[in-house]
Amino acid sequence: MNTVQHHQKLIILDFDHTVFNTTRYVEALKTEFNKKFGIDADEFMKQRDAVKQCCVVIDIDRFVHLLPNPNKQEMKDALHRIIRTKSASFIFSDVIPFIERHKDRFDIIVSTHGDQKLQTEKIRHSNLPQEVQSLISTQSKEEVIRPFTEKYSNVYFIDDKAVNIDAVKTALPNVITYFMQRQEDSPYAAASTKCECADHVVKGLDFDID
Repeated sequence: MNTVQHHQKLIILDFDHTVFNTTRYVEALKTEFNKKFGIDADEFMKQRDAVKQCCVVIDIDRFVHLLPNPNKQEMKDALHRIIRTKSASFIFSDVIPFIERHKDRFDIIVSTHGDQKLQTEKIRHSNLPQEVQSLISTQSKEEVIRPFTEKYSNVYFIDDKAVNIDAVKTALPNVITYFMQRQEDSPYAAASTKCECADHVVKGLDFDID
């Protein structure tokens, strides 16, 4: 979407694993697909990973096509139903308070790397405050952020992947970076145990930005 500038400072929040508990979301999908379609968790994750490796992002149609069940439309309907009915419950409890504390002084954008339709649906049904704008792209995070550095006096970037933090800080050293390491949802911690470039390492959104 086209973002609109209201303030001179900008906060960019990654979505999955930073704002949205993607681990719980995937667990809910696995449970539903096992119960309704007889697909076990290992098969579910095998095909989900295959789509990510093939297409970089999760494409619902391709994912459902790979699953060993003939009821393709029913599976798509089930996936969309979980997104519509449960996305708001997957937002971490500290997200809304963080947004409320900052929205009067900062523009706030949720930036996510993924399929346009899927991520739009997840964000829309997450019921974030209306002040939060969204930006969905398959570009690298540093390329997504770069144009904003010319528009805002200060840009703050919060992300759970060390590789993204490093890339942004290397390409755009004036961006203030926060490396998110949520105890309950940090799937990339094993692969990236230390972030060399982060200005701050945080465990949640219980901090304030001046």
